[in-house]
Amino acid sequence: MNSIVNDLNRASDRHLLVNVYQTNQDVVYTGYVTTVGTSGIILATYDDFGIPDGAVFLALDVIDEVEFSSEDLENMAFRIRTARDEQFVQAGGLTMTFDQRRDLRRQVLSHAWVDHLVLMVVLKNDEHFYEGVITSVASDAVGIQLINKFDFSDQPALTLNPADIEVIEFQGRELTLQGIAASRLQQLTHQDQVAVTDATQFHDTLAQLVGKDPLVALIPKHNRDLFYVGRINLLTDDAVIMSLLDMTGQFGGYTLMRLSGLHAIVIESDYLQTMRLFSLLNRARQQPLQPVLNDERLFDATVDQFQARLSQAAAFQTIVHIKLAGGDSLSGYPSHVAGGRFIFHKVEDDALDRVGAVYQIDDVDEISFGYLDAYLVERQLRIEGEL
Repeated sequence: MNSIVNDLNRASDRHLLVNVYQTNQDVVYTGYVTTVGTSGIILATYDDFGIPDGAVFLALDVIDEVEFSSEDLENMAFRIRTARDEQFVQAGGLTMTFDQRRDLRRQVLSHAWVDHLVLMVVLKNDEHFYEGVITSVASDAVGIQLINKFDFSDQPALTLNPADIEVIEFQGRELTLQGIAASRLQQLTHQDQVAVTDATQFHDTLAQLVGKDPLVALIPKHNRDLFYVGRINLLTDDAVIMSLLDMTGQFGGYTLMRLSGLHAIVIESDYLQTMRLFSLLNRARQQPLQPVLNDERLFDATVDQFQARLSQAAAFQTIVHIKLAGGDSLSGYPSHVAGGRFIFHKVEDDALDRVGAVYQIDDVDEISFGYLDAYLVERQLRIEGEL
């Protein structure tokens, strides 16, 4: 433990970008250590896109390793610079100040109680993540009103022992938006999920939604725990293009899917209500998308969209993500799109496969494109001379 504390103090004193690994979770936090206390730390964090994402309190006994140098950190440093230079939309970031001589966990909880912040907490010996608003703070008990954006009927109040709280995320992008939306979310009533699961009804259902404002969720056959949320942009005889929303209700690129690969179309749910509210709030705040993305693309319903999207990506060497009928998922760029086939140059662990592998267009079930991670990967590859 002394070596970890020494590493944390070094990171704080030298203002070094670090990865912090945990003993009991796969979640890795990237950021700058701002405060080291006797029982835990405050880390100003960044999300996967290099955007400031609030902060996290981590109890010392859940910290397994502090990483100072790695390829991942180099890539994150690049993304942080890009997010700053391109003026990516971000939340306010960490605004609290902390006294390292006092219990950091209690300071976070007290700040959150006074400022009505939405937190995410992880408890000792509990695999769940809890999001909610602190309703009371005492020496041996903390009250929290949970928020379940997936099920409005499941929002109990809990009383927790502060000593059992190992991780607290606060002031991040999604949590900040939930805080802004909290009063309106409380006015929404529970909506049982309404979904179309009959494949013969998919085309007619989607046809009524093309170009319209209502949000829907598409659930693919290959992974029924996965779903895409957004608006229906285009429909052809056998495929659909969705304009996606990310978890903060901002535009998240596009996904092209074969109708034969759909398991269900969700028309109503509590999560769709949440995302509609997030989307409206982003529009009102004039933050509907990141400045490097384009949410106004138009597509031709008379052409084969899989051929068209691959051909366009090949012409400009733009990064896309494809899912194959066999279940494989690949990120990279295509080339030599002809005769029903194409070569795909995979990007994996920041290495580009220049030779590539040949695939059949008919074997591609999904193509995602125009999203933020693709922009960042492509930008880095171009700067490094790989593209």
